[in-house]
Amino acid sequence: MKLPSVTEVLNPWTDFSGVDPETLENAAERGSRVHALCAEYARGGFPLISVPEDEGYFRSFCRWFDERVGEVVMIEQELEHSRHGFQGHPDLICRIVGDKEALTVVDLKTPITKHRAWELQLAGYYGLAQNHDFNVLRALSVRLKKDGSRALVDEIDNPDLTYRTFLEALNVWKYFNQ
Repeated sequence: MKLPSVTEVLNPWTDFSGVDPETLENAAERGSRVHALCAEYARGGFPLISVPEDEGYFRSFCRWFDERVGEVVMIEQELEHSRHGFQGHPDLICRIVGDKEALTVVDLKTPITKHRAWELQLAGYYGLAQNHDFNVLRALSVRLKKDGSRALVDEIDNPDLTYRTFLEALNVWKYFNQ
């Protein structure tokens, strides 16, 4: 049986019914393109920007990455949590400059407005990383800016507590879907 993804578990709490479907589709496509550019850069590559709209988001990422990331540990790899029964793809697990041993799980975002479900999504990735023995103690969402300026960074204050809340959402999802 296929394990549900972190985002699938949280779908009931991410209502986009008031958003024009074409706008939503364009945003999803942009997000996918920008994530691919950022992943390639984090791997040490030189990504080619094919859609001019993506350049600012990419520059915003590069600025944050170059200033804040000391070591890349994992990029967009699928992780499974067999005990709790879910899976996901953290955008980045890294060591932030100045953090000696602890790692940080990072989720990249292109919308300017923060969504409440992002913390739970990030907490799911945090739990996956810990389950795979990554010494992850921090969890950040990094909101990339369209104009290429400094990204906005939101850190979960208590990732362990937020992860327990994600597990509650997972249990509700399982109740209705299994």
